[in-house]
Amino acid sequence: MLEDERGKIGKRVLALAIPVLLENLFQLVFSFVDMIFVGFLGAVALAAVGLGMQVINVILAIIASLTVGTMVTVAYSVGAKKHNDAARYLENSLVLGFYLSILILLFGLFGTDKLLQILGAKGDLLYNSSLYLKYILIPSFLIVYMSIISSALRGSGDTKTPLYVSIVSNALNIFLDYVFVFGKFGFPKMGVAGAALATTLSRLLGMVILFYIIYKRNYFLSYKFSCKIVPEKDVSTQILKIGIPTSLEQLLFNMGALLYATIVLSLGTKVYAAHRIALNVESLSFQPGFAFGVAATTLVGQYKGARKDDLARLASIESWRKAVIFMGSVGVLLFFFPEYLVQIFTRDMEVIKCASSVLKIIAVIQPLLATANVMSGSLRGAGFSKIPMVISGVGMWSIRIPLAYVLALKMGLGLTGAWIAMATDISLKAVANYYMFIIKKYYKKESFKLRYEEAISN
Repeated sequence: MLEDERGKIGKRVLALAIPVLLENLFQLVFSFVDMIFVGFLGAVALAAVGLGMQVINVILAIIASLTVGTMVTVAYSVGAKKHNDAARYLENSLVLGFYLSILILLFGLFGTDKLLQILGAKGDLLYNSSLYLKYILIPSFLIVYMSIISSALRGSGDTKTPLYVSIVSNALNIFLDYVFVFGKFGFPKMGVAGAALATTLSRLLGMVILFYIIYKRNYFLSYKFSCKIVPEKDVSTQILKIGIPTSLEQLLFNMGALLYATIVLSLGTKVYAAHRIALNVESLSFQPGFAFGVAATTLVGQYKGARKDDLARLASIESWRKAVIFMGSVGVLLFFFPEYLVQIFTRDMEVIKCASSVLKIIAVIQPLLATANVMSGSLRGAGFSKIPMVISGVGMWSIRIPLAYVLALKMGLGLTGAWIAMATDISLKAVANYYMFIIKKYYKKESFKLRYEEAISN
């Protein structure tokens, strides 16, 4: 029976993962284009955008309390063939998103400078980083609503729509980057602020398209606009019970990443610029793992909602196998040809050499990075989002940061030492997540299912 299902599930995995992979590659274009255009303005501007992105990653971690909770609850609803409940989860998540947007807006107005100063930014780096963040965070509802709706669509099994929206948004972003960064077609030259403004306007277009689609075209979600400003307690609680552990996981990770970044920043501006470029290139290899992790979350959630635990396990294994193949292939490119990828972002030979050397470290652990992504996604899909939260938090704060400090600063290994610490953290995280979901058989345990039925029984 399971062997007969393997081929079908493998096709479903690819059908879900490939659009997510392509979408995230286009999302990378957002950051890549910003970095490429800003790179022409000098190392300080490049470091400013990189530092701003680190802060935005923390904001995205907070938004994950809604996006992951929405994706899993929608997936369970679709698996149980309760499509009205899927729309209900989305509606309540958007209401919660409204209040979250206000909090992010206030931080964008009053909190960015202080945080950047704590992180060690000063002078031109502080000014440009702050300006970049204000343009991104003040219209915070754009990134919040886009993230929630895209996650709901993925949970319903529709990963193509977010892909198409990403293509349109990125095309606009590329054009507006050219216009605003360099001051073309009569617009003033805005530099770093222009890159942020281009990103914000392209997200505005994406949000409008997504709202139109869920209102007019999506069968599973059948969303209708309303003036609701108070979320339903039971439904919202269910979303947050799933989402908050993932948000805390990402928050712990990204706050740790900020501290990790300060260790690298202490090595000098050029080293930090090389670090950011290497992370951007490395993110190419990360994307297949993320995409197949989303596929695992969606399918595990849907099969658990349909009470088919063995198929949930099979969906996880198929996602994992395909992620290893994809990421292993990218790892080969990272190991043998890193210089060609780094040169997209800079012509500084010192930065190229530094970034290329550390990319070879991450290249050799690509199968483990794939395992970490897919198995943590599988645990979330089964409703056990607290487990990857603990694993990720312990890895970042007990392994990556202390080891990076010792290797990079105390032992004098520099950026190489910092990346060895990161590779060690990823490897141990992969082993722990695989052990919990496959060996300990958490795909058979009940977590979200019973609470889900109680929450929507009215």
